[in-house]
Amino acid sequence: MPLVALTRFELRTLWGGWLVRLWAGAAVLLNFLTLLSWWQVLPNSLLVATLLFPFLVFPWFLVIITLGANAVGGARLETLADGFLSRPITRLEFILASWLARAITVLAVFALAVLPVALIGIYADRPVVEEQVTVDGMIVASVLVVIVLLGLLSLGFLLGILLRNGWIALILAFFVWYPINVLLATFRVEEFSPISLNQAAPVVLRKSWFLPGERKEQVNLAALQEQFSEFMRNLMGPPQPQRRERGFFSTVNQYEDIQPARVGLSYGLVTILLTAGAYAIFYWRDL
Repeated sequence: MPLVALTRFELRTLWGGWLVRLWAGAAVLLNFLTLLSWWQVLPNSLLVATLLFPFLVFPWFLVIITLGANAVGGARLETLADGFLSRPITRLEFILASWLARAITVLAVFALAVLPVALIGIYADRPVVEEQVTVDGMIVASVLVVIVLLGLLSLGFLLGILLRNGWIALILAFFVWYPINVLLATFRVEEFSPISLNQAAPVVLRKSWFLPGERKEQVNLAALQEQFSEFMRNLMGPPQPQRRERGFFSTVNQYEDIQPARVGLSYGLVTILLTAGAYAIFYWRDL
């Protein structure tokens, strides 16, 4: 009961504040503008990966870290000691409720901003060469992004408890974590770099992960269709202009050997370690 009550209270507090409301509105607006901007240019997989870019790369990771860093800090520290002494609430319950409420908020904003726009882009009759996005590819990509977002939230959570100041935690995360992330992306380490994972997202979206027996048949069929289309274009008239791809996704073919299980395991372990570290620091600290 205390855990549920605390979680509901934290959710009401978060959604009653200006940060989450502005973030949700800006995320939805930005993704719709992205859809309109690339409506006639990007194929389905690159379009969905572009919609994931603000969450994995910039700028929404700053908001996620800020949410985690402000969970335990500032004026809230002055009231926590009295709350633990006067009410049957343990530190573990408080930490879990704070983290859980912020995780629910992050997932809700992600689902609200990405999923409807992605479905419109995939199933709408857009004037681009069709590129199939499989259902299981969309599920796997969404799960991986969710795990990364929870990892970013846990990173902010840990820094906020360690430094006791949300703004200092945000500055440290930006000037330390972001350069490290860029360095990891240079070596295309998608298991630890959200930038590399975003570049690999089109590969994840195109593949069939749950039906391995049909994957080869689908690839062969797509190759035959492409050959027939090329033959008809040469026969009936000049070839159509080549579709453009943004430079950020120019290395997408280098992630063909990506293993979602390994990627999810690495980010999942990092999330667990960061959250456990945050609780350990909070448990042994004097309020």
